[in-house]
Amino acid sequence: MTKPHVFIVAAEKSGDELGAGLVRALRQQTKNQIQLSAIGGSALAREGLISPVDISSLSILGFVEALKSYPVIMQRVAQATEVIMASGADAVVLIDSWGFMMRVARRLKKQGFNGQIIKYVAPQVWAMREGRSKVLADGVDHLLTIHDFDAPYFTRHGLNTIYVGNPVFDQAYDTGDGPGLRRQYNIGIDTPVLVMLFGSRLSEIQRLAEPFSDAVGRLKKALPELVVISPVSDTISEDVLAAAAQEKSLQDVILLEENRKLDCFAAAHAAIACSGTVTSQLASAGVPTVVGYKLNTATYLVAKRLFKPDYMSMVNIANDQLLMPEFIQNDCNGKNLADTVLPYLTDKNKRNTASQALISATKKMRRGNACGEAGNSSTRAAQAVLGILG
Repeated sequence: MTKPHVFIVAAEKSGDELGAGLVRALRQQTKNQIQLSAIGGSALAREGLISPVDISSLSILGFVEALKSYPVIMQRVAQATEVIMASGADAVVLIDSWGFMMRVARRLKKQGFNGQIIKYVAPQVWAMREGRSKVLADGVDHLLTIHDFDAPYFTRHGLNTIYVGNPVFDQAYDTGDGPGLRRQYNIGIDTPVLVMLFGSRLSEIQRLAEPFSDAVGRLKKALPELVVISPVSDTISEDVLAAAAQEKSLQDVILLEENRKLDCFAAAHAAIACSGTVTSQLASAGVPTVVGYKLNTATYLVAKRLFKPDYMSMVNIANDQLLMPEFIQNDCNGKNLADTVLPYLTDKNKRNTASQALISATKKMRRGNACGEAGNSSTRAAQAVLGILG
């Protein structure tokens, strides 16, 4: 019997990690009786799947940035499609990254791809651009979604939609070694520690470097003993170092490898973070967090008109309250960030109250994760893919 062949495509860091989890689950469930190929990054490479296409230029956010990068995007779409078509795969799993993946899906269909086209992670049509639900239904054969409320948006257009659970809740975030990290860097047990998360895209780092640096400078004046730490992935380490070279206050930040993230969470009194998946992780760990975000001005004006929720962080959206203070665009400045995070660093009662509220909120969200079970979203995704293949 011929082994099923699944081709996984991930264009950004979060999708790359999601793909790696899917690979492990597929191998486990088939007892390695499966052929796997991938286009992706370092996480998939660690699973032995080396990408034949360079995805480093595809971490793009916003239509202005996409227009500037359009020639490169289309070149990568053509390369990806050519590799997938030549592979003879029975199914292709396109993870997140709406614009890039839909172009790949359309091109595959146009070229007569015989396998199943599976989209993993739905566009957030509940937040904006609901019309994308029909576009997706026309472009792919199946959808694996991470939110239990996604399905009706897509099934009404005839798209087979399978809820597999949110991978954010697959991990326990309260297992880091905070005391060990403090000992390693000679940080006193009572010394205030701030963890700073810059984001995973170059554009995010470039736009947030100045307000984050200004916030650090202001906090250092108020708390001279403050220690700032930042876990940084290998994909953005050079960009963060370049930002630090330009912003003096960032030069005192202790940069650590991303695999120390949970240690950073455990050691920190509070966080300043770029909006994204990491805010849900910080909330799960009970780290009081102030969220900042900036977009290209034109992209922001469009998003402001289209975006439906009152908040941008998933924890705030899911609980319909501002559990994590948010500062967007011009409001994302050093003064607002510093003034808001300072009480978490100096007032133990305020810090503990915020921490417990976040833990309680994410426990509620975790219970809503598929079947109320943590740690299984990749398993369920693998089961769905294998079920689609019959």
